[in-house]
Amino acid sequence: GLPVSEIQPIHCLILMYDNESYANTDIQLSGSTPYGAYTTFSPAGKVKRIMHKRWKKNTAGMLAAGHPECRYVATVCPTYAVDMMNKVRKALTLGGPTFIHSLDPCPKGWDYDPMYSHELGEMAVKCGIFPLYEVEDGKLSYYGQTKYLVEGRTKRLPVREYLNRQGRFAHFLDEDIEYFQAKTDEMWEKWLLPGVLPFTKE
Repeated sequence: GLPVSEIQPIHCLILMYDNESYANTDIQLSGSTPYGAYTTFSPAGKVKRIMHKRWKKNTAGMLAAGHPECRYVATVCPTYAVDMMNKVRKALTLGGPTFIHSLDPCPKGWDYDPMYSHELGEMAVKCGIFPLYEVEDGKLSYYGQTKYLVEGRTKRLPVREYLNRQGRFAHFLDEDIEYFQAKTDEMWEKWLLPGVLPFTKE
């Protein structure tokens, strides 16, 4: 229903709850699963350690760039609750179609103690893995920690600690963490719109 609702003049808000897997069927691989993550469909083995080699689908960026009829596209993380509430309120006020992508840490799927959910959401943003932004009628605005990163007021945290806090990446070697870091660096150093669209200049 997502493609139809986003190209038709329908007054609706689609809120995508993203725990980076198909969790209702016991943590299966999805388009939102990060590179190398352990799922029931991408288990780490002795012969093939990294089963999942695709970078996570950039859903919000795809909609912002590919569906100009979509009046409002935003990313949120419940760790930043006020930002999330404000964006949901704005999306509902504007009418539609509108879309919000919410990153939601999952203790079972990510394999960590639930008490660290808030912290992992914060780390995902501060590492630059999940940027916070909105695109309203074609105008891009960054928010919170992501805005500070874009403006150079803070530096991105290394992805190593974020990955090491999750059991789904327990099989990673240094070379895997370095690759993950390099791909994240590309989002900020090479993309024309940092963290949003993977276009580059000549």
